[in-house]
Amino acid sequence: MDAPDWGPVAPFMRFLAQPRSLAWRLAFAIAVIGAAFALRSVSAFALRDYTPFVLQIPAVLLVALVGGLRVGLFGLVLALAANATFVPREVWAGPDAAGAAISLASFALNGLVCCLIAALLRASIGRLEAARVSLGDAARAQESTLATLESLLSNAPLGFAFFDRAGRFVQINDALARMAGIPREEHLGRTVAELMPDFDDRSAPLIERVFRTGEVIQEVELDGVTPAMPGVRRHWLVSFYPVKDAAGDTRFVGTTVVEITEIKKTERRLAESERRYRLLAEALPKMVWTADPAGRGDYYNHRWQEYTGVAERCGGVAEWYTFLHPDEDAELQRAWAASIASGEPFNRECRFRAADGSYHWFLCRAVPVRDEDGRIDRWYGSCTDIGEIVAAREALARSHEELERLVTRRTAELADANERLRLEMKERLAAEAQLRQAQKMEAVGQLTGGIAHDFNNLLTVIVGNLEAAERRIGADNAQARTFLDNCRQGAMRAATLTQRLLAFSRRQPLDPKPTDVNRLVVGMSQMLRSALGERVTLETVLSGGLWPTEIDRNQLENGILNLAVNARDAMPDGGKLTIETANAYLDDAYAEAHDAAAGQYVAICVSDTGTGMSEAVMARVFEPFFSTKGPRDGTGLGLSQVYGFVKQSGGHVKIYSEVGEGTTVKLYLPRLERPVDETEHAERPAVAGIRTARVLVVEDDPQARSLAVAVLREAGHDVTEAETATAALELLGARDPAQRPEVLFTDIRLGAGIDGPALAERARTLAPQIRVLFTTGYARNAVLRQGRLERGVNLLTKPYTQTELVRKVTSILEQTTDRKGAALLVEDEPYVAMVAQQILEDHGFEVTVASHGAAALSHARAALDMPERGAFRLAVVDLGLPDMRGDEVVRALRALVPDLAIMIATGYGTDDLQAEFGGVEGVALVGKPYDGATLRAALRGLGFNISD
Repeated sequence: MDAPDWGPVAPFMRFLAQPRSLAWRLAFAIAVIGAAFALRSVSAFALRDYTPFVLQIPAVLLVALVGGLRVGLFGLVLALAANATFVPREVWAGPDAAGAAISLASFALNGLVCCLIAALLRASIGRLEAARVSLGDAARAQESTLATLESLLSNAPLGFAFFDRAGRFVQINDALARMAGIPREEHLGRTVAELMPDFDDRSAPLIERVFRTGEVIQEVELDGVTPAMPGVRRHWLVSFYPVKDAAGDTRFVGTTVVEITEIKKTERRLAESERRYRLLAEALPKMVWTADPAGRGDYYNHRWQEYTGVAERCGGVAEWYTFLHPDEDAELQRAWAASIASGEPFNRECRFRAADGSYHWFLCRAVPVRDEDGRIDRWYGSCTDIGEIVAAREALARSHEELERLVTRRTAELADANERLRLEMKERLAAEAQLRQAQKMEAVGQLTGGIAHDFNNLLTVIVGNLEAAERRIGADNAQARTFLDNCRQGAMRAATLTQRLLAFSRRQPLDPKPTDVNRLVVGMSQMLRSALGERVTLETVLSGGLWPTEIDRNQLENGILNLAVNARDAMPDGGKLTIETANAYLDDAYAEAHDAAAGQYVAICVSDTGTGMSEAVMARVFEPFFSTKGPRDGTGLGLSQVYGFVKQSGGHVKIYSEVGEGTTVKLYLPRLERPVDETEHAERPAVAGIRTARVLVVEDDPQARSLAVAVLREAGHDVTEAETATAALELLGARDPAQRPEVLFTDIRLGAGIDGPALAERARTLAPQIRVLFTTGYARNAVLRQGRLERGVNLLTKPYTQTELVRKVTSILEQTTDRKGAALLVEDEPYVAMVAQQILEDHGFEVTVASHGAAALSHARAALDMPERGAFRLAVVDLGLPDMRGDEVVRALRALVPDLAIMIATGYGTDDLQAEFGGVEGVALVGKPYDGATLRAALRGLGFNISD
């Protein structure tokens, strides 16, 4: 675009507006005035003729136009002087002098007016020419700016678009058209809803908001599917701004679009990588930590917290070097500071303080990880326990010192070496003997455990039939009743013998409960005094502040009573029996030497002043059937029973004795960390009357099954029997749900196929409220965990009496259940799922775990299709799942089960979920990580009766 032109007079106007020097303008004035008077000279006019002034006035006007006011006045003065020179002298002396003066004055006045007019005209022409030039420059600048903007819109890597008030595209650049996958010209006149519906829900309100308020909205994240990449969810970072006209009104809304899909993918990959690193760090057996470039620790795995006993503080963690040994603190911190300054890896051995105040040796390593520019981004460190290595190294150093001393003290050291060799050989022989003894005892244990099941089945039948015979024989037949009573006593002695064999072989089922040993010993005092007789004095020395232990109380009482009876037999002439209790700690050295576990124990010491034992007797004292008494005075199973029971309970037994000095037996029972509530396992008062119920008896031994069925029917119960687990499940499935058995009485070992515990699990799926009573004569791992009854398991050991069977069935019928129903746990992180499942099961839920959203929905539909399983009452859903979002799973579950209580767990905060689920009845929001208290509070908020 060019500036406006002057038309035909443009050259003259530019000539007038062109700046010139003063000398040039003066010369121009002289030339023009001189030319005017040259024309006058040529003219033949007289002075009285005024025609010559017609040429001189335009000349003065031209000089003023070209040279300006001052030069014009100079030209006027020059012309006036020249005109005065042309007047003859005689005119000035004659009567015409006045006329000549008037003529010259008139010329001067007219010339002055012309100079002023010319000066004003020259200034106006100058301003007009400057304005014309400025307008031309502005037009060219505008053209350049428009060209730059067009190039920017066309070639910028960002997407640009402009919208009118109807939300239609009025301009869009090629970059945004490529991102959308729609040609540029097809956008014009159309809306976002028509072209990209996924983005309309968020963008349309923002465009309307900018038109309404005129504000700038920066960096709003929008996501959706575009025609350019169907099936792929893309993420855009969009800014909106107003485009205003001269009046200040918003004419258009402009927008810039940046593609951040890859950034979001990278963020997800980074988050996944971080999650995997945390899992790996938590799974490693060593202590792992990280620090920022300045060396400040910002993460320590749980092994560090377990070792130091210091949990992560709110807002930070305790630095690793705060646990250093005082002798190494300063040196290690200097070395760490040097590594931070130089960027060199850190590698030092040091001692760290443990939670119990002890120090252990660790190899502490840290390596820097650098960014693309070579700067340290983070330090990754680990601390590896090298206590054994340091101990071996110190031992090696001591060995070197020993060798040096051997060089200087040959004879003495050689003799000492020979003595050590002899002792070592003695210890090796003792170890070999101990190994043979252990193998022998294990073989006996396997033998006794193997026959116990069948033997106890036989005893069950014998005892049951003897009781039935006693009830059917009249009171007048005293001799028959005596025979039956003797048989029954013999059977019970055989049962006791079997139990002792199982105790020795560590196969007996234990029912441990939290126990105050001091109170147990006090409670046994009267019974012990009766068993010891008058010649033996009983003294108890009970420790204050004694730790509790978790133990089978009946077995512990039997063990103490066995030790007391043995002590009484070792003091035929009387003596003193002392029972002491104390807290004890077995260190690693003692534990390794005596085949025990290091740690804290409750010790019970039973000491007598009897005849004592020789080393030969002590070597065999725990063997079954070994006894120093005559064959009529004992079975030789007392101490072996105590030994097996304590070992099965996770404890340790040690015996000390000298001939003529007495014997001390120490029982070490594992400490229980929590205090004992003596009312926790108190016996409930008997309930008047016996409640009858539907009972299913499953037993593969025909005689034992027939006996149990007869006894329970005689007690008034409605009894159904089955020989195998398969037959029992068929009976359960064929029955109407309202008529299914209330009690399942099953043997643990049912021959080939499904065993008792597996039968119980399947039975609970068909009848969730069914109560289960197990029976066995030999239970190694079926319903036991390390020889102990699982929590909530009811067990009746064989052989049992009819009264015991009826009483046990009655007791489990009186038990109250706190079943909360079925719960669906949707969590892909195995460690979190394991913890949450345990918490829910502890509070009475039957938990089904799903790691994917599709699997969770499948479980929910299956529960609806199978009413006998029971519908889910609770769902705990993680927000981040591998196949779909957790909120989608929640919506689907609420559609399937409208009254389902749902707990949504997320590690990204609950603010985004508040809009949809906040305040919704039956939905609770829980942030991760969560603990048992958090879950319990959420469950209470959902209406469940949950106790702490």
